[in-house]
Amino acid sequence: MPGGGRKKVASKTEILEFLTGVMRNEELSEKERLAASFKLGRYLGLEGKEADDEGLPRVVIYDGTDKNKLP
Repeated sequence: MPGGGRKKVASKTEILEFLTGVMRNEELSEKERLAASFKLGRYLGLEGKEADDEGLPRVVIYDGTDKNKLP
């Protein structure tokens, strides 16, 4: 196989590992690490979404005064 047996296209896992490694590498500049984190977030589809609440239930306190405010 050309290229010493390496695939020509990186797998999803390889991309995630690389971006995560760059993001966590404290020897790199903050700018480089932030760029990697933004790319990782975009790759994972997190761009423009609200923060994940870890699947915790949402608490709604309803005092009964306004029936139009029910979710």
